[in-house]
Amino acid sequence: MKVRTFLLLSTFTALILALWLAPVPSVVFAQQNRDLVPGAPGQGAPVPGPGFGRGGTPTFPGPPAGMQALPGDLFTSKNFYKDKVLWSDKRYFRCNTPRQITDIWTSGRIGQKPPTSASWGDCNIDYPREKILSPYPYKTAKEHYEALKAKAKSTVYTKATVPDWDGWYSRDNSYSGSQWTWGTINQVSTILSVLTPEYQKRMVQMNFHEGVNNAPQWNASFCYPEGFMRWWSQASAGGNFQLTMNANQVQFLSGLAANFLRQVLIGKEHVQKVPQWYGETIGFWDGTTLITWTANVQGWTLSHSMFEFSDKLQTIETYSPVYTNGAFVGLDHEAIFYDPDAFVAPLHLTMRFNRAAGLDNPTRRYTYLECLSNLRNIDGRPSQLTAASDRFIDYYGRPWAKNWEKYFEVGWDKPQDDLPQEILDIFK
Repeated sequence: MKVRTFLLLSTFTALILALWLAPVPSVVFAQQNRDLVPGAPGQGAPVPGPGFGRGGTPTFPGPPAGMQALPGDLFTSKNFYKDKVLWSDKRYFRCNTPRQITDIWTSGRIGQKPPTSASWGDCNIDYPREKILSPYPYKTAKEHYEALKAKAKSTVYTKATVPDWDGWYSRDNSYSGSQWTWGTINQVSTILSVLTPEYQKRMVQMNFHEGVNNAPQWNASFCYPEGFMRWWSQASAGGNFQLTMNANQVQFLSGLAANFLRQVLIGKEHVQKVPQWYGETIGFWDGTTLITWTANVQGWTLSHSMFEFSDKLQTIETYSPVYTNGAFVGLDHEAIFYDPDAFVAPLHLTMRFNRAAGLDNPTRRYTYLECLSNLRNIDGRPSQLTAASDRFIDYYGRPWAKNWEKYFEVGWDKPQDDLPQEILDIFK
């Protein structure tokens, strides 16, 4: 009976996870939080309003004070492709950040007559473009890696001497104000300005269909692969990881809807011929700083309402130890993103990861994830299937056997099933 109880609970847990990850296609379920809602004309007032777990979203019913609406924008457009000249103007997106656009239906910010009644965001919220761009002179990841290697105090560790970084890590929340990859601190137009024309078009396409048509295609909803750059998104929790290492390999293991397995191969060269979801990462030690180069990445998308990247994406990353009063407490991380197809110039991001526990912690575990979903696109929009649908899969109910029974065993005489032993034991 214990096994059957576990399967039932697992099915319930999977259903709850799928529903939590899935966007709501037509009905907005609201909970109370502290959103900004209409106050004086053109302004907002901090009073309780509708939301969906993302409180504090700046909301204005019309253009904020001092801002004039465009004659047409994303939420009134009949064909966003023809509006390209307006994409560089934050008013085209009503000053909503990418994350606000992807949440605009589920948060109730779409208004009473969607999509033209969509709310405005705070036009003063933005993260400087110059801070997104790389401060380094290198044009390619290869050039960058070779330059760092040439000036490094190359260190070769043994199993006994490799730095002791093993443990459980979490992102330092004090860095949230600089994480432009989360899509929460930038105007859409600013993110577009670092993309090439083709990838600008792809990002606006995502903005339009998520924010206007309410037809989001969220990776986690459909159990699509996370993809390499999603490690840097907020919702993926990729940056909260288990770290294990030896002289030949450093491994990062994390995930929320799917697993991220990143391995740094020390002293090796790239050999992969086929793009990988998380790329192929090599590295070396410069004293106690780990320097890595990732290449051979499968092109994919960063996150909701953000941008796509190509299979030419490569990164240079550094991990440096942080000490407090002589004790190791975490890692400072820097990433430079190179993608000549998607980005007009290399991009830059920093983060600190705090070590929360060592691997000797008696209760910490990594639960390996299997993403199971019964969300399917119905008429272009994600919908939760029920057991009544032919497309529904009961993952915990022997789906392979049900397939055979449905298509190959129709009309067969089957012997009466024996009662389970635990039932027979009752009569002993």
